[in-house]
Amino acid sequence: MAGFNKDAFWSKILSLYYVAKEANYVIKLDEEQVAELKALYIDLYIPEENLGHYDDETLMKKMMTKIASMYKVDKDSMGNSGELVQLVNTVKFDGRNLYIRFDKISPVKMRRLELGKTRQQIAERMGYSVAAVRNCEEAFCDLTRQPETLVRKLARALECEPEILMQ
Repeated sequence: MAGFNKDAFWSKILSLYYVAKEANYVIKLDEEQVAELKALYIDLYIPEENLGHYDDETLMKKMMTKIASMYKVDKDSMGNSGELVQLVNTVKFDGRNLYIRFDKISPVKMRRLELGKTRQQIAERMGYSVAAVRNCEEAFCDLTRQPETLVRKLARALECEPEILMQ
């Protein structure tokens, strides 16, 4: 997937997003899960020869900073700088557990970002305007109240079932 997924660490955090979504966008990782995540972080981002330079607290701070800085630049079709879509709001560590609060991203927007597509590309696939796609991406948009044809075409353009977009 071309969206948020950049490496295994990002993929792991993104998988936690879907779990957290069921719990008001907050997830609590226990000591074992934190150790697993930290091992993945070290493996990907800390050169082995530099590992001795970091104590445990410093490694946790670096990992938490990495998690909190996960975003995607959603460029529009006009070539402007685009919108910054933040995946994580806050990250806190209490010495044992790691708490991650994710930003609420609509299922439509998240699916489009996962596919790495622009609103223009989705609009063209649907035969609708970019504004229609943008409106469907808004957090307040209730797709159950939209025309069935629009929802079917949107789901087809996003390569998923309509039910996924209505979660």
